[in-house]
Amino acid sequence: MPAAAGVAAVDRALTILDAFTDNDRKLTLAELAKRTGLYKSTVIRLAKSLERARYLLRSEDGTYRLGSKVLLLGALY
Repeated sequence: MPAAAGVAAVDRALTILDAFTDNDRKLTLAELAKRTGLYKSTVIRLAKSLERARYLLRSEDGTYRLGSKVLLLGALY
């Protein structure tokens, strides 16, 4: 049986979360697009879904940072 291909949108959303490093408190849309290789419009759409689920937070200055759900997953691990 061949390996499952997965879901492209999920893969791209996880790529956004993976763009953050130990040195990043927040990233701009341009930084996320550059690090992920995704178009800014794609990052925005996926980021909205990640925000709704609390995996990302968008600050008033427009930058993004990891949300509380990431911490919860780490604690569960």
